[in-house]
Amino acid sequence: MGHRLKKTIRRDMAVQRAAELLAQQTDPQFALEAMGVLQEVMAHFYNKARVLKTLGADADFDAIDAAMDRAGKWAEKLAVFKHAKIQAMRLASDPNAPVLPETMTLEELRESIEGDIARLRERGVQLSLPRHEVNGNGNEPEGAEGVVPREE
Repeated sequence: MGHRLKKTIRRDMAVQRAAELLAQQTDPQFALEAMGVLQEVMAHFYNKARVLKTLGADADFDAIDAAMDRAGKWAEKLAVFKHAKIQAMRLASDPNAPVLPETMTLEELRESIEGDIARLRERGVQLSLPRHEVNGNGNEPEGAEGVVPREE
């Protein structure tokens, strides 16, 4: 049992060479995460095709095409992770919902807007808005004659 078979020695040497090559080729940024694995597999086939292209006229174009095809398939799988589909995005609220409550009166709207402006000013936002006064009788001042109230 003191000697090892040539076959065993060759296998051990091949395993050691493969481990050394893997250590050189593995990008630690992508190691052990699913997206990183997909990216590395895609890069493997793409780089294989590029290496085969360097052979020029002697290149096996079928092998180049096959490697590029496989790189493209892995890129397609990777794109699903990197680029979210718009249909899959969830909105915070219903985009068709009315912006203002339908039952809000003009006075409530005015109070809401004034409250928003006050909050903005408290936070340091400088607003230069013209003052728009309402006469004591509730009518708009001059210049608002052409405005027709909305009928409900």
